[in-house]
Amino acid sequence: MAETKGGQVEIANKRVALTPSTWAALSNIKTPGKSLGDTVSDLITEHQRRMLERDLDEIDANGQFVPWEKAKKELGL
Repeated sequence: MAETKGGQVEIANKRVALTPSTWAALSNIKTPGKSLGDTVSDLITEHQRRMLERDLDEIDANGQFVPWEKAKKELGL
């Protein structure tokens, strides 16, 4: 499998052992025309997006905020 990352092509060179049930679940998620590697990459991207949303929700609920101009001044920007 070749994948483009930032203008460079990555070649798959690792194998991952999966249980039959995990293989079946992954195969059920896979859409036609996509490889299992593409599907795993999509799942990783979705996981990262969900983690970011969770973190932002946590910050929104519990964070202390200062005006941008004050923050820039404090950071010397």
